[in-house]
Amino acid sequence: MAALTAADAAFEATGNFSDCHSKVEFFLSASGLKKMDTFSNSDAFCVVYINGIEIGRTEVVYDSQTPRFTTQFQIDYFFEEKQDVLIVCYDEDKKGSADLRHHELQGEIRCSMAELMCADGTSVTKQITKRGRDGNHGSLTLHAEEMQMCSEHVSFQISGKKLVNKDGMFGRSDPFFTIKRSREDGSWIPVYKSVHIMNNLSPTWPGDMVSVQQLANGDMHRPLRIEVWDYESDGKHDAMGMVETSLAEMVECPQLAVFETKKGGKKKAAGHLKVIQANVFKQHTFLDYIRGGAANNAWELNMVVGIDFTGSNGNPAQPGTLHYCNLQGGGGAPPNPYEQTIMGLASVLEQYDSDQQLPCYGFGARGPDRKVSHCFPLNGNPQNPYVNGVQGVMDAYHTALTQWGLSGPTNFAQIIGAAASMSTRHVQQGKKVYTILLIITDGAITDMQATKNAIVAAANLPLSLLIVGVGNEQFEAMTELDGDEGQGLHNSQGVKTPRDIVQFVRFNDFATAAPGRLAKEALHELPGQMLKYFKDHQINPPPVQAYAAPADGGGGGGAAAQVIEVSAEEAAMGALGAQVLQAHIA
Repeated sequence: MAALTAADAAFEATGNFSDCHSKVEFFLSASGLKKMDTFSNSDAFCVVYINGIEIGRTEVVYDSQTPRFTTQFQIDYFFEEKQDVLIVCYDEDKKGSADLRHHELQGEIRCSMAELMCADGTSVTKQITKRGRDGNHGSLTLHAEEMQMCSEHVSFQISGKKLVNKDGMFGRSDPFFTIKRSREDGSWIPVYKSVHIMNNLSPTWPGDMVSVQQLANGDMHRPLRIEVWDYESDGKHDAMGMVETSLAEMVECPQLAVFETKKGGKKKAAGHLKVIQANVFKQHTFLDYIRGGAANNAWELNMVVGIDFTGSNGNPAQPGTLHYCNLQGGGGAPPNPYEQTIMGLASVLEQYDSDQQLPCYGFGARGPDRKVSHCFPLNGNPQNPYVNGVQGVMDAYHTALTQWGLSGPTNFAQIIGAAASMSTRHVQQGKKVYTILLIITDGAITDMQATKNAIVAAANLPLSLLIVGVGNEQFEAMTELDGDEGQGLHNSQGVKTPRDIVQFVRFNDFATAAPGRLAKEALHELPGQMLKYFKDHQINPPPVQAYAAPADGGGGGGAAAQVIEVSAEEAAMGALGAQVLQAHIA
Protein backbone atom coordinates (compact mmCIF):
# COMPACT_ATOMS: atom_id res chain seq x y z
CA MET A 1 0.00 0.00 0.00
CA ALA A 2 1.23 3.50 -0.79
CA ALA A 3 2.76 5.49 2.04
CA LEU A 4 0.51 7.97 3.82
CA THR A 5 0.94 11.62 2.99
CA ALA A 6 0.95 14.17 5.79
CA ALA A 7 -2.62 15.13 4.95
CA ASP A 8 -3.77 11.50 4.92
CA ALA A 9 -2.15 10.81 8.28
CA ALA A 10 -3.79 13.86 9.82
CA PHE A 11 -7.16 12.88 8.36
CA GLU A 12 -6.98 9.34 9.70
CA ALA A 13 -5.81 10.42 13.15
CA THR A 14 -8.16 13.34 13.73
CA GLY A 15 -10.85 13.35 11.06
CA ASN A 16 -9.48 16.70 9.85
CA PHE A 17 -7.14 17.61 7.04
CA SER A 18 -3.87 19.47 7.48
CA ASP A 19 -3.40 23.18 6.88
CA CYS A 20 -2.15 22.27 3.39
CA HIS A 21 -5.73 21.36 2.43
CA SER A 22 -8.27 23.80 0.99
CA LYS A 23 -11.73 23.60 -0.51
CA VAL A 24 -11.66 24.86 -4.08
CA GLU A 25 -14.47 25.36 -6.56
CA PHE A 26 -14.03 25.74 -10.27
CA PHE A 27 -16.16 26.51 -13.30
CA LEU A 28 -15.76 25.68 -16.96
CA SER A 29 -16.25 27.57 -20.17
CA ALA A 30 -15.45 26.66 -23.78
CA SER A 31 -14.74 28.55 -26.95
CA GLY A 32 -14.65 27.60 -30.62
CA LEU A 33 -16.01 24.09 -30.19
CA LYS A 34 -16.14 22.06 -33.36
CA LYS A 35 -19.60 21.84 -34.89
CA MET A 36 -20.63 18.19 -34.51
CA ASP A 37 -24.18 18.39 -35.90
CA THR A 38 -25.00 19.07 -39.54
CA PHE A 39 -27.93 21.44 -39.05
CA SER A 40 -27.32 22.90 -35.59
CA ASN A 41 -24.64 23.94 -33.16
CA SER A 42 -23.28 21.61 -30.50
CA ASP A 43 -25.15 20.62 -27.34
CA ALA A 44 -22.06 20.55 -25.13
CA PHE A 45 -21.41 19.16 -21.69
CA CYS A 46 -18.23 18.23 -19.83
CA VAL A 47 -17.17 15.40 -17.52
CA VAL A 48 -14.57 16.15 -14.85
CA TYR A 49 -12.08 13.61 -13.50
CA ILE A 50 -9.53 14.03 -10.68
CA ASN A 51 -6.79 11.40 -10.67
CA GLY A 52 -8.91 9.25 -12.96
CA ILE A 53 -12.05 9.37 -10.81
CA GLU A 54 -15.16 11.11 -12.13
CA ILE A 55 -16.28 13.87 -9.76
CA GLY A 56 -19.17 15.25 -11.77
CA ARG A 57 -20.65 16.60 -14.99
CA THR A 58 -21.79 19.99 -16.17
CA GLU A 59 -25.25 20.76 -17.41
CA VAL A 60 -25.85 20.61 -21.17
CA VAL A 61 -25.65 23.97 -22.94
CA TYR A 62 -27.68 23.66 -26.09
CA ASP A 63 -26.90 25.12 -29.53
CA SER A 64 -23.68 26.89 -28.60
CA GLN A 65 -20.06 26.68 -29.70
CA THR A 66 -19.04 28.94 -26.78
CA PRO A 67 -20.83 27.49 -23.74
CA ARG A 68 -20.33 28.93 -20.26
CA PHE A 69 -21.36 26.28 -17.77
CA THR A 70 -22.96 27.26 -14.45
CA THR A 71 -22.24 23.94 -12.71
CA GLN A 72 -19.76 24.34 -9.85
CA PHE A 73 -17.25 21.64 -8.95
CA GLN A 74 -16.10 21.61 -5.34
CA ILE A 75 -13.00 19.59 -4.61
CA ASP A 76 -10.36 19.13 -1.93
CA TYR A 77 -7.06 20.68 -2.98
CA PHE A 78 -3.93 19.21 -1.37
CA PHE A 79 -0.75 21.23 -1.70
CA GLU A 80 1.42 18.20 -1.01
CA GLU A 81 -0.22 15.84 -3.52
CA LYS A 82 -0.24 15.64 -7.31
CA GLN A 83 -3.82 15.98 -8.50
CA ASP A 84 -4.32 15.49 -12.23
CA VAL A 85 -7.39 17.06 -13.81
CA LEU A 86 -8.99 15.65 -16.96
CA ILE A 87 -11.90 17.48 -18.61
CA VAL A 88 -13.67 15.58 -21.40
CA CYS A 89 -16.15 17.46 -23.58
CA TYR A 90 -19.05 15.76 -25.37
CA ASP A 91 -21.81 16.72 -27.78
CA GLU A 92 -25.11 15.35 -26.44
CA ASP A 93 -26.75 12.98 -28.89
CA LYS A 94 -29.20 11.01 -26.72
CA LYS A 95 -30.93 13.48 -24.44
CA GLY A 96 -30.86 12.60 -20.74
CA SER A 97 -28.63 9.55 -21.10
CA ALA A 98 -25.88 9.13 -18.48
CA ASP A 99 -24.09 6.59 -20.71
CA LEU A 100 -21.22 8.47 -22.36
CA ARG A 101 -21.26 6.00 -25.26
CA HIS A 102 -24.54 7.61 -26.35
CA HIS A 103 -22.79 10.95 -27.00
CA GLU A 104 -20.15 12.19 -29.44
CA LEU A 105 -16.70 13.00 -28.16
CA GLN A 106 -15.55 16.60 -28.70
CA GLY A 107 -12.15 16.19 -27.06
CA GLU A 108 -10.32 16.73 -23.79
CA ILE A 109 -7.83 18.84 -21.88
CA ARG A 110 -5.46 17.94 -19.06
CA CYS A 111 -3.80 19.96 -16.33
CA SER A 112 -2.93 19.66 -12.65
CA MET A 113 -4.53 21.37 -9.68
CA ALA A 114 -1.15 22.95 -8.89
CA GLU A 115 -1.00 24.42 -12.40
CA LEU A 116 -4.50 25.81 -12.03
CA MET A 117 -4.00 27.30 -8.56
CA CYS A 118 -0.68 28.92 -9.57
CA ALA A 119 -1.98 30.36 -12.84
CA ASP A 120 -2.53 34.07 -13.32
CA GLY A 121 -6.03 34.80 -12.03
CA THR A 122 -6.34 31.08 -11.14
CA SER A 123 -7.60 30.45 -14.68
CA VAL A 124 -6.16 28.03 -17.22
CA THR A 125 -7.07 27.83 -20.92
CA LYS A 126 -6.06 24.74 -22.88
CA GLN A 127 -6.53 23.73 -26.50
CA ILE A 128 -8.80 20.69 -26.83
CA THR A 129 -7.22 17.54 -28.22
CA LYS A 130 -9.07 14.52 -29.56
CA ARG A 131 -7.56 11.07 -29.10
CA GLY A 132 -4.15 12.63 -28.56
CA ARG A 133 -4.23 14.77 -31.70
CA ASP A 134 -4.32 18.54 -31.94
CA GLY A 135 -6.70 20.17 -34.34
CA ASN A 136 -9.44 22.71 -34.67
CA HIS A 137 -11.37 21.46 -31.65
CA GLY A 138 -11.61 24.72 -29.68
CA SER A 139 -10.48 25.41 -26.13
CA LEU A 140 -11.62 24.87 -22.55
CA THR A 141 -11.01 27.26 -19.65
CA LEU A 142 -11.00 26.40 -15.96
CA HIS A 143 -11.70 29.20 -13.48
CA ALA A 144 -10.86 28.38 -9.84
CA GLU A 145 -11.45 30.08 -6.51
CA GLU A 146 -10.87 29.04 -2.92
CA MET A 147 -14.19 28.52 -1.18
CA GLN A 148 -15.31 30.54 1.81
CA MET A 149 -17.59 28.10 3.58
CA CYS A 150 -20.88 29.31 5.03
CA SER A 151 -24.22 27.71 5.84
CA GLU A 152 -26.41 30.64 4.76
CA HIS A 153 -28.89 30.25 1.92
CA VAL A 154 -31.03 32.79 0.12
CA SER A 155 -34.56 32.30 -1.13
CA PHE A 156 -35.49 34.82 -3.78
CA GLN A 157 -37.96 35.65 -6.51
CA ILE A 158 -37.53 38.24 -9.23
CA SER A 159 -39.92 39.82 -11.71
CA GLY A 160 -39.37 42.14 -14.65
CA LYS A 161 -41.24 45.28 -15.60
CA LYS A 162 -41.38 46.88 -19.06
CA LEU A 163 -38.29 45.09 -20.33
CA VAL A 164 -37.14 45.98 -23.85
CA ASN A 165 -38.52 43.94 -26.72
CA LYS A 166 -36.05 42.19 -29.02
CA ASP A 167 -38.55 40.33 -31.22
CA GLY A 168 -39.73 43.17 -33.43
CA MET A 169 -43.14 44.69 -34.01
CA PHE A 170 -45.08 41.43 -34.21
CA GLY A 171 -43.51 39.47 -31.35
CA ARG A 172 -42.46 39.68 -27.76
CA SER A 173 -39.25 38.58 -26.13
CA ASP A 174 -38.92 35.39 -24.07
CA PRO A 175 -36.79 36.65 -21.16
CA PHE A 176 -34.58 34.74 -18.75
CA PHE A 177 -31.82 36.02 -16.52
CA THR A 178 -28.39 34.87 -15.44
CA ILE A 179 -26.46 35.89 -12.33
CA LYS A 180 -22.70 36.28 -12.53
CA ARG A 181 -20.33 37.00 -9.68
CA SER A 182 -17.11 38.95 -9.91
CA ARG A 183 -13.68 37.40 -9.54
CA GLU A 184 -10.57 38.99 -8.11
CA ASP A 185 -9.19 39.57 -11.61
CA GLY A 186 -12.30 41.56 -12.61
CA SER A 187 -13.86 38.83 -14.75
CA TRP A 188 -17.37 37.48 -14.24
CA ILE A 189 -18.38 33.87 -13.70
CA PRO A 190 -21.97 32.63 -14.30
CA VAL A 191 -23.39 31.02 -11.15
CA TYR A 192 -27.14 30.92 -11.77
CA LYS A 193 -29.60 30.74 -14.68
CA SER A 194 -33.38 31.11 -14.53
CA VAL A 195 -35.98 29.51 -16.76
CA HIS A 196 -37.27 31.55 -19.71
CA ILE A 197 -40.78 32.99 -19.81
CA MET A 198 -42.42 33.04 -23.24
CA ASN A 199 -43.80 36.23 -24.83
CA ASN A 200 -43.75 38.43 -21.75
CA LEU A 201 -42.01 41.76 -21.17
CA SER A 202 -43.11 41.89 -17.53
CA PRO A 203 -42.36 38.31 -16.43
CA THR A 204 -42.42 36.84 -12.95
CA TRP A 205 -39.87 34.07 -12.71
CA PRO A 206 -40.36 31.15 -10.30
CA GLY A 207 -38.79 31.55 -6.88
CA ASP A 208 -35.68 29.60 -6.04
CA MET A 209 -33.28 28.86 -3.19
CA VAL A 210 -29.50 28.66 -3.49
CA SER A 211 -26.58 28.91 -1.11
CA VAL A 212 -24.85 32.21 -0.45
CA GLN A 213 -21.63 30.33 -1.14
CA GLN A 214 -22.79 29.45 -4.66
CA LEU A 215 -23.96 32.93 -5.53
CA ALA A 216 -21.31 35.04 -3.82
CA ASN A 217 -18.73 32.70 -2.24
CA GLY A 218 -20.09 33.62 1.17
CA ASP A 219 -19.75 37.41 0.70
CA MET A 220 -23.00 39.35 0.88
CA HIS A 221 -21.28 42.38 -0.69
CA ARG A 222 -19.57 40.55 -3.57
CA PRO A 223 -20.52 42.36 -6.82
CA LEU A 224 -23.12 40.45 -8.83
CA ARG A 225 -24.28 41.10 -12.37
CA ILE A 226 -27.82 40.18 -13.38
CA GLU A 227 -28.09 39.90 -17.16
CA VAL A 228 -31.47 39.63 -18.90
CA TRP A 229 -31.62 37.74 -22.19
CA ASP A 230 -34.19 37.02 -24.88
CA TYR A 231 -34.24 33.25 -25.32
CA GLU A 232 -33.57 31.85 -28.79
CA SER A 233 -33.79 28.13 -29.55
CA ASP A 234 -30.54 28.21 -31.54
CA GLY A 235 -28.63 29.36 -28.46
CA LYS A 236 -27.90 32.84 -29.90
CA HIS A 237 -29.75 34.73 -27.20
CA ASP A 238 -30.21 38.51 -27.49
CA ALA A 239 -29.08 40.74 -24.64
CA MET A 240 -31.92 42.77 -23.10
CA GLY A 241 -29.91 44.63 -20.48
CA MET A 242 -28.17 44.17 -17.17
CA VAL A 243 -27.74 45.55 -13.68
CA GLU A 244 -24.90 45.28 -11.18
CA THR A 245 -25.86 44.66 -7.57
CA SER A 246 -25.03 42.46 -4.57
CA LEU A 247 -26.91 40.10 -2.31
CA ALA A 248 -26.98 42.76 0.39
CA GLU A 249 -28.55 45.22 -2.04
CA MET A 250 -31.06 42.65 -3.30
CA VAL A 251 -32.25 42.05 0.26
CA GLU A 252 -32.62 45.78 0.98
CA CYS A 253 -33.58 47.23 -2.41
CA PRO A 254 -36.79 45.92 -3.99
CA GLN A 255 -36.27 47.53 -7.44
CA LEU A 256 -33.24 47.50 -9.73
CA ALA A 257 -32.94 49.60 -12.89
CA VAL A 258 -31.86 47.66 -15.99
CA PHE A 259 -29.69 49.31 -18.65
CA GLU A 260 -28.57 48.40 -22.14
CA THR A 261 -25.06 49.40 -23.17
CA LYS A 262 -25.07 50.90 -26.63
CA LYS A 263 -22.18 51.63 -28.97
CA GLY A 264 -19.68 54.02 -27.46
CA GLY A 265 -20.50 52.80 -23.95
CA LYS A 266 -23.70 54.82 -23.72
CA LYS A 267 -26.30 53.39 -21.34
CA LYS A 268 -30.01 53.29 -22.14
CA ALA A 269 -32.83 52.47 -19.72
CA ALA A 270 -34.20 48.97 -20.40
CA GLY A 271 -36.89 48.46 -17.77
CA HIS A 272 -36.68 47.28 -14.18
CA LEU A 273 -36.20 44.15 -12.14
CA LYS A 274 -38.22 43.85 -8.97
CA VAL A 275 -36.94 41.70 -6.14
CA ILE A 276 -40.25 40.31 -4.88
CA GLN A 277 -38.48 38.66 -1.97
CA ALA A 278 -34.91 37.86 -0.95
CA ASN A 279 -34.44 36.28 2.44
CA VAL A 280 -31.11 35.07 3.80
CA PHE A 281 -31.32 32.30 6.39
CA LYS A 282 -29.09 29.70 7.98
CA GLN A 283 -29.57 26.24 6.55
CA HIS A 284 -29.41 23.49 9.13
CA THR A 285 -26.24 21.45 8.86
CA PHE A 286 -25.62 17.74 9.23
CA LEU A 287 -23.93 18.37 12.59
CA ASP A 288 -26.97 20.25 13.92
CA TYR A 289 -28.86 16.93 13.78
CA ILE A 290 -26.23 14.57 15.26
CA ARG A 291 -24.39 16.72 17.78
CA GLY A 292 -24.78 15.66 21.38
CA GLY A 293 -25.67 12.06 20.52
CA ALA A 294 -28.50 10.17 22.18
CA ALA A 295 -28.09 12.18 25.39
CA ASN A 296 -29.23 15.27 23.49
CA ASN A 297 -32.08 13.44 21.71
CA ALA A 298 -30.07 13.80 18.50
CA TRP A 299 -30.22 11.58 15.47
CA GLU A 300 -28.11 8.44 15.42
CA LEU A 301 -26.76 6.46 12.48
CA ASN A 302 -27.43 2.74 12.24
CA MET A 303 -25.35 0.79 9.75
CA VAL A 304 -26.69 -2.37 8.09
CA VAL A 305 -24.10 -4.53 6.31
CA GLY A 306 -24.86 -6.63 3.22
CA ILE A 307 -22.15 -8.89 1.78
CA ASP A 308 -22.11 -10.54 -1.64
CA PHE A 309 -21.73 -14.35 -1.37
CA THR A 310 -22.14 -15.10 -5.08
CA GLY A 311 -19.87 -17.55 -6.85
CA SER A 312 -18.18 -14.91 -9.02
CA ASN A 313 -16.12 -13.93 -5.98
CA GLY A 314 -14.07 -17.11 -6.41
CA ASN A 315 -13.23 -19.93 -4.02
CA PRO A 316 -12.70 -18.30 -0.58
CA ALA A 317 -10.14 -20.97 0.29
CA GLN A 318 -7.91 -19.96 -2.62
CA PRO A 319 -5.44 -17.07 -2.15
CA GLY A 320 -6.07 -14.12 -4.43
CA THR A 321 -9.85 -14.47 -4.54
CA LEU A 322 -12.06 -11.70 -3.19
CA HIS A 323 -13.23 -13.60 -0.08
CA TYR A 324 -9.92 -15.24 0.79
CA CYS A 325 -8.90 -14.57 4.38
CA ASN A 326 -6.62 -16.23 6.91
CA LEU A 327 -9.11 -17.77 9.34
CA GLN A 328 -6.43 -19.83 11.08
CA GLY A 329 -4.50 -16.78 12.25
CA GLY A 330 -0.77 -16.48 12.30
CA GLY A 331 -0.61 -13.69 9.74
CA GLY A 332 0.42 -13.89 6.13
CA ALA A 333 -2.85 -12.92 4.43
CA PRO A 334 -3.63 -9.20 4.12
CA PRO A 335 -7.26 -8.13 4.63
CA ASN A 336 -9.38 -8.89 1.58
CA PRO A 337 -11.44 -6.12 -0.10
CA TYR A 338 -14.55 -7.03 1.90
CA GLU A 339 -12.65 -6.85 5.19
CA GLN A 340 -10.98 -3.56 4.25
CA THR A 341 -14.32 -2.01 3.30
CA ILE A 342 -16.01 -3.18 6.51
CA MET A 343 -13.19 -1.89 8.69
CA GLY A 344 -12.95 1.42 6.82
CA LEU A 345 -16.65 2.35 6.81
CA ALA A 346 -18.00 0.63 9.92
CA SER A 347 -15.25 2.12 12.09
CA VAL A 348 -16.40 5.61 11.04
CA LEU A 349 -20.16 5.08 11.30
CA GLU A 350 -20.20 3.14 14.58
CA GLN A 351 -19.06 6.35 16.34
CA TYR A 352 -22.52 7.78 15.73
CA ASP A 353 -24.43 4.74 17.04
CA SER A 354 -24.72 4.69 20.83
CA ASP A 355 -25.21 0.91 21.22
CA GLN A 356 -22.97 -0.07 18.26
CA GLN A 357 -25.28 -2.97 17.41
CA LEU A 358 -25.00 -3.60 13.67
CA PRO A 359 -27.30 -5.96 11.71
CA CYS A 360 -25.36 -8.00 9.14
CA TYR A 361 -26.65 -9.97 6.17
CA GLY A 362 -25.35 -11.94 3.22
CA PHE A 363 -26.95 -12.58 -0.16
CA GLY A 364 -26.48 -14.96 -3.09
CA ALA A 365 -25.39 -17.97 -0.99
CA ARG A 366 -26.57 -21.57 -0.68
CA GLY A 367 -27.31 -22.69 2.87
CA PRO A 368 -27.11 -26.10 4.55
CA ASP A 369 -30.55 -26.87 3.09
CA ARG A 370 -29.11 -26.28 -0.41
CA LYS A 371 -31.51 -23.39 -1.00
CA VAL A 372 -30.20 -20.04 -2.27
CA SER A 373 -30.94 -17.07 -0.01
CA HIS A 374 -30.78 -13.42 -1.06
CA CYS A 375 -30.94 -12.14 2.50
CA PHE A 376 -29.65 -14.23 5.41
CA PRO A 377 -28.25 -13.12 8.78
CA LEU A 378 -24.50 -13.64 9.04
CA ASN A 379 -24.81 -14.66 12.69
CA GLY A 380 -27.42 -17.32 11.86
CA ASN A 381 -30.12 -15.68 13.98
CA PRO A 382 -33.04 -14.35 11.88
CA GLN A 383 -34.77 -12.97 14.99
CA ASN A 384 -31.69 -11.01 16.09
CA PRO A 385 -29.23 -10.34 13.23
CA TYR A 386 -27.31 -7.75 15.28
CA VAL A 387 -23.62 -8.04 16.20
CA ASN A 388 -21.49 -5.84 18.41
CA GLY A 389 -19.27 -3.32 16.60
CA VAL A 390 -16.76 -3.76 13.82
CA GLN A 391 -15.18 -6.87 15.33
CA GLY A 392 -18.61 -8.47 15.60
CA VAL A 393 -19.18 -7.85 11.89
CA MET A 394 -15.82 -9.40 11.04
CA ASP A 395 -16.43 -12.46 13.22
CA ALA A 396 -19.91 -13.04 11.75
CA TYR A 397 -18.53 -12.65 8.22
CA HIS A 398 -15.77 -15.17 8.83
CA THR A 399 -18.18 -17.65 10.39
CA ALA A 400 -20.65 -17.34 7.50
CA LEU A 401 -17.89 -18.12 5.00
CA THR A 402 -17.53 -21.55 6.63
CA GLN A 403 -21.28 -22.27 6.71
CA TRP A 404 -22.65 -20.92 3.43
CA GLY A 405 -21.66 -21.89 -0.10
CA LEU A 406 -21.14 -19.21 -2.72
CA SER A 407 -23.87 -19.31 -5.35
CA GLY A 408 -25.97 -16.65 -7.11
CA PRO A 409 -27.48 -14.72 -8.76
CA THR A 410 -26.76 -11.16 -7.49
CA ASN A 411 -30.04 -9.70 -6.23
CA PHE A 412 -30.31 -6.53 -4.13
CA ALA A 413 -34.07 -6.03 -3.70
CA GLN A 414 -34.54 -8.33 -0.68
CA ILE A 415 -31.69 -6.90 1.35
CA ILE A 416 -32.82 -3.33 0.57
CA GLY A 417 -36.30 -4.40 1.70
CA ALA A 418 -34.89 -5.75 4.98
CA ALA A 419 -33.12 -2.45 5.71
CA ALA A 420 -36.26 -0.52 4.75
CA SER A 421 -38.32 -2.62 7.18
CA MET A 422 -35.92 -1.76 10.01
CA SER A 423 -36.12 1.92 9.11
CA THR A 424 -39.92 1.77 8.99
CA ARG A 425 -40.02 0.29 12.50
CA HIS A 426 -37.76 3.07 13.77
CA VAL A 427 -40.11 5.69 12.30
CA GLN A 428 -43.19 4.00 13.77
CA GLN A 429 -41.51 3.84 17.19
CA GLY A 430 -40.56 7.52 17.04
CA LYS A 431 -36.82 6.78 17.10
CA LYS A 432 -34.37 9.26 15.62
CA VAL A 433 -32.36 6.72 13.65
CA TYR A 434 -31.03 7.16 10.13
CA THR A 435 -30.26 3.79 8.52
CA ILE A 436 -27.28 3.31 6.22
CA LEU A 437 -27.21 0.11 4.19
CA LEU A 438 -23.70 -0.83 3.05
CA ILE A 439 -23.70 -3.36 0.20
CA ILE A 440 -20.34 -4.79 -0.84
CA THR A 441 -20.54 -6.64 -4.15
CA ASP A 442 -18.35 -7.92 -6.95
CA GLY A 443 -20.66 -7.90 -9.94
CA ALA A 444 -23.66 -6.69 -11.90
CA ILE A 445 -27.06 -7.17 -10.32
CA THR A 446 -29.67 -9.39 -11.98
CA ASP A 447 -32.84 -7.87 -10.48
CA MET A 448 -32.39 -4.31 -11.70
CA GLN A 449 -36.05 -3.27 -11.91
CA ALA A 450 -36.92 -4.84 -8.56
CA THR A 451 -33.92 -3.02 -7.07
CA LYS A 452 -35.08 0.28 -8.57
CA ASN A 453 -38.56 -0.30 -7.12
CA ALA A 454 -37.05 -0.96 -3.69
CA ILE A 455 -34.85 2.18 -3.85
CA VAL A 456 -37.72 4.44 -4.91
CA ALA A 457 -39.82 3.13 -2.00
CA ALA A 458 -36.94 3.45 0.48
CA ALA A 459 -36.26 7.07 -0.53
CA ASN A 460 -39.23 8.15 1.59
CA LEU A 461 -37.57 6.68 4.68
CA PRO A 462 -34.57 7.89 6.72
CA LEU A 463 -32.28 5.57 4.77
CA SER A 464 -29.29 5.74 2.42
CA LEU A 465 -27.58 3.05 0.36
CA LEU A 466 -23.81 2.82 -0.02
CA ILE A 467 -22.55 0.37 -2.66
CA VAL A 468 -18.87 -0.56 -2.81
CA GLY A 469 -17.84 -2.54 -5.87
CA VAL A 470 -14.91 -4.90 -5.40
CA GLY A 471 -13.08 -6.79 -8.12
CA ASN A 472 -12.53 -5.88 -11.76
CA GLU A 473 -16.08 -5.57 -13.12
CA GLN A 474 -17.15 -2.38 -14.94
CA PHE A 475 -20.18 -1.90 -12.61
CA GLU A 476 -22.22 -0.02 -15.22
CA ALA A 477 -25.49 -1.01 -13.50
CA MET A 478 -24.23 0.42 -10.21
CA THR A 479 -23.47 3.73 -11.87
CA GLU A 480 -27.06 3.76 -13.15
CA LEU A 481 -28.38 3.28 -9.60
CA ASP A 482 -26.30 6.20 -8.34
CA GLY A 483 -28.59 9.14 -9.00
CA ASP A 484 -25.85 11.73 -9.58
CA GLU A 485 -26.33 11.75 -13.35
CA GLY A 486 -29.19 11.49 -15.80
CA GLN A 487 -32.87 11.78 -15.03
CA GLY A 488 -32.98 9.90 -11.70
CA LEU A 489 -34.40 6.49 -10.86
CA HIS A 490 -37.98 5.48 -11.66
CA ASN A 491 -39.90 2.46 -10.45
CA SER A 492 -41.87 0.17 -12.75
CA GLN A 493 -44.90 2.49 -12.52
CA GLY A 494 -42.84 5.47 -13.67
CA VAL A 495 -42.66 7.13 -10.22
CA LYS A 496 -39.42 9.03 -9.77
CA THR A 497 -37.42 8.73 -6.57
CA PRO A 498 -38.01 11.84 -4.41
CA ARG A 499 -34.31 12.07 -3.54
CA ASP A 500 -30.99 10.46 -4.39
CA ILE A 501 -30.14 7.91 -1.67
CA VAL A 502 -27.46 5.87 -3.49
CA GLN A 503 -23.71 6.39 -3.53
CA PHE A 504 -21.49 3.99 -5.47
CA VAL A 505 -17.69 3.76 -5.33
CA ARG A 506 -15.19 1.28 -6.80
CA PHE A 507 -12.88 -0.26 -4.24
CA ASN A 508 -10.05 -0.52 -6.78
CA ASP A 509 -10.03 3.26 -7.24
CA PHE A 510 -8.78 3.54 -3.65
CA ALA A 511 -6.88 0.25 -3.27
CA THR A 512 -3.50 2.02 -3.05
CA ALA A 513 -4.73 5.22 -1.39
CA ALA A 514 -4.72 6.03 2.28
CA PRO A 515 -7.40 3.94 4.07
CA GLY A 516 -9.39 7.01 5.05
CA ARG A 517 -9.95 7.97 1.42
CA LEU A 518 -12.34 5.10 0.63
CA ALA A 519 -14.55 6.03 3.57
CA LYS A 520 -14.38 9.71 2.66
CA GLU A 521 -15.50 9.07 -0.92
CA ALA A 522 -18.23 6.61 0.09
CA LEU A 523 -19.65 8.86 2.80
CA HIS A 524 -19.27 12.33 1.32
CA GLU A 525 -22.84 12.45 -0.06
CA LEU A 526 -24.43 11.10 3.12
CA PRO A 527 -24.84 14.44 4.97
CA GLY A 528 -26.61 15.97 1.96
CA GLN A 529 -28.89 12.95 1.59
CA MET A 530 -29.82 13.16 5.26
CA LEU A 531 -30.49 16.90 5.07
CA LYS A 532 -32.73 16.38 2.04
CA TYR A 533 -34.78 13.85 4.01
CA PHE A 534 -35.07 16.20 6.99
CA LYS A 535 -36.08 19.10 4.74
CA ASP A 536 -38.65 17.07 2.79
CA HIS A 537 -40.23 15.88 6.04
CA GLN A 538 -39.92 19.25 7.81
CA ILE A 539 -37.79 17.82 10.62
CA ASN A 540 -35.84 20.34 12.68
CA PRO A 541 -32.69 19.49 14.64
CA PRO A 542 -32.93 19.14 18.41
CA PRO A 543 -31.98 22.12 20.56
CA VAL A 544 -28.50 21.90 22.05
CA GLN A 545 -28.24 21.49 25.80
CA ALA A 546 -25.41 23.64 27.17
CA TYR A 547 -24.19 23.50 30.73
CA ALA A 548 -23.34 26.72 32.54
CA ALA A 549 -20.83 26.65 35.39
CA PRO A 550 -22.14 27.22 38.96
CA ALA A 551 -22.02 30.77 40.23
CA ASP A 552 -19.34 29.96 42.79
CA GLY A 553 -16.94 28.66 40.15
CA GLY A 554 -17.83 24.99 40.52
CA GLY A 555 -16.69 24.41 44.15
CA GLY A 556 -17.86 21.35 46.00
CA GLY A 557 -20.68 23.14 47.87
CA GLY A 558 -22.02 25.12 44.95
CA ALA A 559 -25.43 24.88 43.35
CA ALA A 560 -26.10 22.26 40.68
CA ALA A 561 -25.17 23.22 37.12
CA GLN A 562 -27.92 25.08 35.31
CA VAL A 563 -29.18 23.56 32.06
CA ILE A 564 -29.66 26.23 29.42
CA GLU A 565 -31.27 25.58 26.04
CA VAL A 566 -29.52 27.37 23.20
CA SER A 567 -29.95 27.30 19.47
CA ALA A 568 -27.66 25.32 17.22
CA GLU A 569 -26.33 28.60 15.84
CA GLU A 570 -25.16 29.68 19.31
CA ALA A 571 -23.51 26.40 20.21
CA ALA A 572 -19.85 25.98 19.27
CA MET A 573 -19.00 22.63 17.78
CA GLY A 574 -16.17 20.55 19.10
CA ALA A 575 -14.55 17.51 17.48
CA LEU A 576 -16.49 15.91 14.63
CA GLY A 577 -16.58 12.42 16.07
CA ALA A 578 -17.30 13.40 19.69
CA GLN A 579 -20.32 11.82 21.29
CA VAL A 580 -21.13 14.86 23.46
CA LEU A 581 -20.27 18.36 22.28
CA GLN A 582 -19.75 21.11 24.86
CA ALA A 583 -21.56 24.35 23.96
CA HIS A 584 -20.11 27.69 25.07
CA ILE A 585 -22.28 30.64 25.95
CA ALA A 586 -20.88 34.11 25.80
